[in-house]
Amino acid sequence: MAELPRRRILLVDDEIGIRLTLPRILSKHGFDVTSVANLQDAVAEIQTDSFDALLSDLNLPVPNQGFRVIEEMRRFQPHCVNFILTGYPAEATATQATHHQVAHYFIKPVDIAELVGTINKKLVENPPLKDK
Repeated sequence: MAELPRRRILLVDDEIGIRLTLPRILSKHGFDVTSVANLQDAVAEIQTDSFDALLSDLNLPVPNQGFRVIEEMRRFQPHCVNFILTGYPAEATATQATHHQVAHYFIKPVDIAELVGTINKKLVENPPLKDK
């Protein structure tokens, strides 16, 4: 039986600790993770590589800049499933996430089982098409 390809995630977070630990954890759960620290690097990755999911911090450190990352992902890879990860949850940004069609709004510190389970569930519900 052929092995399924690893799902590709673009992780965008300005916190070095998150960029160093979360990709390793997600990799152990079957994901191939590319991590970047800011909007500019995220846009460069979005324009040159294909991803199944985007997991972006909300404040990079500019408030709500994670929504700009999602806008760029939607523009170049409209079938990518988008997630927000934030340490500063607020009703206004949760509502804004809904308007941006964010699949899930995770709050730091995130439970790894919830994170992995939710990403897998949303990828099954919305199988991304290869855009490139």
